[in-house]
Amino acid sequence: MFVYTTRKMLLFQERKKIRRILYSKITLAFLLIVLIFVSRGTWQIYGKAMRARAEKDKAAQELAEIEMHTAELVKNIERLKSERGIEEEIRHRFPVARAGEEVVVVVDENDKKSKDSETVGGQSLWTRFLDFFK
Repeated sequence: MFVYTTRKMLLFQERKKIRRILYSKITLAFLLIVLIFVSRGTWQIYGKAMRARAEKDKAAQELAEIEMHTAELVKNIERLKSERGIEEEIRHRFPVARAGEEVVVVVDENDKKSKDSETVGGQSLWTRFLDFFK
């Protein structure tokens, strides 16, 4: 029994010594410094992860735009492989017409009315204004 209590007492004293070392101000200050460095590193890694995620999203958006543009180009290439597509493109880019074709000019009714309102009695408003001073 005496040996048992002595052993217990030694274990108790060892634990007390370990606690005294762990809870000393120097150890706590050291652990606080380690915690600050670990927190700082974690915060930097978090910032890098956020920037990487933003760049990944931007790259995915650019990829989608490029794929859309590629599909549009493929569609235009297919259209230009036919005679009608070539003719449409030439007519779109250059003012050309086939032999025998004529140009039809469509006048908007609103434009016609605005020009008519400027002329009164066969004379333009400017002419009537000048006639006023004669």
